[in-house]
Amino acid sequence: MDLTFERGDPDRPRGHAIVYVRDAADPNVVSATYLVILPVSMDIAKYVPPFLAQQVPKLGEQGLTAFAFPPAPERVDSHDQIVKLAEYRGDDLIFAGSRPLTDPGLLLAVIGEVVSEYSARYERLSKPAAAEQIEPGRGVVEVSDVLYGLMSEADKLNELTKLVGRLRYAREGSDTATADESEAHIKVIGSHLPENRQVDRILAAATSSSRDASKLAQLYLERAYCLYREDYMRVKALEAEIAQLELDKG
Repeated sequence: MDLTFERGDPDRPRGHAIVYVRDAADPNVVSATYLVILPVSMDIAKYVPPFLAQQVPKLGEQGLTAFAFPPAPERVDSHDQIVKLAEYRGDDLIFAGSRPLTDPGLLLAVIGEVVSEYSARYERLSKPAAAEQIEPGRGVVEVSDVLYGLMSEADKLNELTKLVGRLRYAREGSDTATADESEAHIKVIGSHLPENRQVDRILAAATSSSRDASKLAQLYLERAYCLYREDYMRVKALEAEIAQLELDKG
């Protein structure tokens, strides 16, 4: 199947894309789905009750690495809406043609073909000749961007805490590659959190070499958690403590 990329490079798919179709009866009516290639393979049979396992043997053998959800496109407000969404999220945007939106069976088959072709193109990037041209870790961070977007805020904050600890440890051990990767992931998570969580300041503290940097990063993280829990009295106390540390540092 020949994919029509309206956004993105057909030879360098990002690993996540919005796929849309137009209604054959009315081109102004648009339906869309979201395609994701996971960074690791998943044996879906492990998560299915035993009495249903026999119904998914093929997935169990091959592993689930790419899928579209919803499986068939759902109606969206407009083409402009998904264009803006793809630009904001950094997604590929793929046009899958004009189809009768009243035929779910056909739509499932079309999206299945898109997933197969998109996956094949992405797979080619993992070959040595192509891999040399890709910035190390870029694909992983881009796919993580999609996964972070699906997390709850509590899960994002938990992941952020782990990454800050990893970043601090890597910097202390002069592990530049791990530190750079952790920093990139922190920035991505920050883009999915409210601005008042001040992830930029958490990152600044985590990368600082000052004496109180570790404590400052911890205070900023706790502040983000308290904002999420709407514990504003504790937020006020933390901000006073942060201000004092910043003053002593200055």
